[in-house]
Amino acid sequence: MEETAVTMMADERMRTGGRAGDAVCGRPEMDFAALTERELEVLVLLASGEQNRWLARRLGITERTVRAHTSSIVRKLNLKSRFEAAIVSYLHAEDIRGHQGAASVI
Repeated sequence: MEETAVTMMADERMRTGGRAGDAVCGRPEMDFAALTERELEVLVLLASGEQNRWLARRLGITERTVRAHTSSIVRKLNLKSRFEAAIVSYLHAEDIRGHQGAASVI
């Protein structure tokens, strides 16, 4: 799958900025263990690019709760935005799923 210029720039900034840890195989290490099970579920779904309303319906929670989880994810992973969280989710999908338990949404 071809990466967009925005995704490539964000990945490069994350790799060289050192904000999220040392680069391994061109990707920063992320501490997904710091996230709750529900935050991991939200993080996986962020890669879809869907609105909070859709994510809330998918997870059976309110939009406000999705926003709270997203804010917590951004803070815990030392990211700057929901957009960065979505990129991280896309780039680290296998790692995230490895941290999820049996209650995975995907």
